[in-house]
Amino acid sequence: MPAQHPAEFLRALLEASSEGIIALDAGGRVALWSPGAERLLGWSEAEVLGQPAPAGLDISVPSEGEPDVQLARKDGTTLDAALRVVSWRDGAGVVRGTVAFVTDLSQRRAMEQELQQSRDQFQIERRFRRLLEAAPDAIIEVDRAGRIRLVNRVTERLFEYDREEMLGQPVELLIAEDLCAKHVHHRNQYWRHPTTRPMGSGLALEGRRKNGSRFPVEISLSPVESGDTFYVTAIIRDVTERKRVEEQLRVVQEKYTRELTAANRELGLRNEEIERANRLKSEFLASMSHELRTPLHTIIGFSELLEEQLKGPLNDDQKRFIGHIHRDSMHLLELINEILDLSKIEAGRLELKRETFDSHTAIEQAVATIRPHAEAKSIRLETNIVANVTIDADPLRFKQILLNLLSNAVKFTPKQRHIHVGAALRDGFLEVSVTDTGIGIAKEDQRAVFDKFRQVGQTTKGVREGTGLGLAITKELVEQHGGSISLESEPGKGSRFTFTIPAVRTKEEQIQEASRS
Repeated sequence: MPAQHPAEFLRALLEASSEGIIALDAGGRVALWSPGAERLLGWSEAEVLGQPAPAGLDISVPSEGEPDVQLARKDGTTLDAALRVVSWRDGAGVVRGTVAFVTDLSQRRAMEQELQQSRDQFQIERRFRRLLEAAPDAIIEVDRAGRIRLVNRVTERLFEYDREEMLGQPVELLIAEDLCAKHVHHRNQYWRHPTTRPMGSGLALEGRRKNGSRFPVEISLSPVESGDTFYVTAIIRDVTERKRVEEQLRVVQEKYTRELTAANRELGLRNEEIERANRLKSEFLASMSHELRTPLHTIIGFSELLEEQLKGPLNDDQKRFIGHIHRDSMHLLELINEILDLSKIEAGRLELKRETFDSHTAIEQAVATIRPHAEAKSIRLETNIVANVTIDADPLRFKQILLNLLSNAVKFTPKQRHIHVGAALRDGFLEVSVTDTGIGIAKEDQRAVFDKFRQVGQTTKGVREGTGLGLAITKELVEQHGGSISLESEPGKGSRFTFTIPAVRTKEEQIQEASRS
């Protein structure tokens, strides 16, 4: 370049520079204002040349480095810039002023932001790719034309195609041949109303491998908008193993259903046989009880006649023999009556002949009946009947309940002890308790005392007596009256049996209840 044109060369450099270059003389007046400074700050060279630097443009002192600053423009806006200020020296080294270089940071920052966005986008895509490849299911993306745009590693493994063999190909490549036409129709229908379809939506679908083999799959679809077009992301799951397990479960369930049906049928037949056997047993017991009672009444009647000595006197041995016959006959009659009651209860033929009567009198009568047996063992029999309660019950069965409990109390209470009978009105029920001071019942045996043909303890004589039906019949009679029976007992201290029978409300009680409601 010719040396005789330094001014033109300088002017060309100033115009070509994207930076703003400003020079101030020693008096702070503008000695140089480049075209770049005019573009960045807005003032023309004619406006500032020879004038003090515009307000806000402090470049009179050299700076260290290139600090970021905000400079005022002519239009009142600010410019984010990097400002570097150096001393202006002449050929002799004398400082003649300062020179400032102004760099617009907006473009740099825009580029940096764009670069950062690119980096972020790269990281996002990288993470997406990692997630895509780490997914346990096959994932593909299909465009509107039905061509595959994206696949993951599982897709390659599942369908046995390389990635390059699938990309750009119709998605029907992965579908059984006989289903392709139907799939194209469904795909076109789907694009009219693209919606998310969850996995396992009830469709029976099959995939096709590269070798032509087919396998069951479940697919979820998700439409994805990108710009002006849509894509569909499909997640494909191989359900071969699940189908195999489901088929095994179905076979097992069918097998057990057949076995259970057969077992239920057999159980039903056995139940019918048991019911028939129970019915025959009850009929037999009822028939035999009636047959046994007829001659037994004859024995009892003649033994009583003999005891009256109407046909002549008896010696002491004869009297003793007749007493044994009469006593054991009465005991046998009691046993037969219990068996007959049980057969009626089991057959559902026991009828209660209900009457309204005074419970106090009925209890006293039962106690009077059992008192001689208690006195024979020097047992003191006490009563405490708090209220005179009217009940609606079968008088004969009510007395039978009391006699069963009282006779048991006498049977299991040692000599010279006592038995207590109490009665009170509680919550609309007559509550009767029979408490003895006998041998008691162990806790583990208390549940069995009301079972049929069960005797959980021995009498005070050391032997078992009776059929073991008394308490079972007593429980049935109480419950048929609408009441309940319970037991409290402790070995060596005695037992307390308590039963309830619904009480009859008086007219005054009915009126009071109606007024409360």
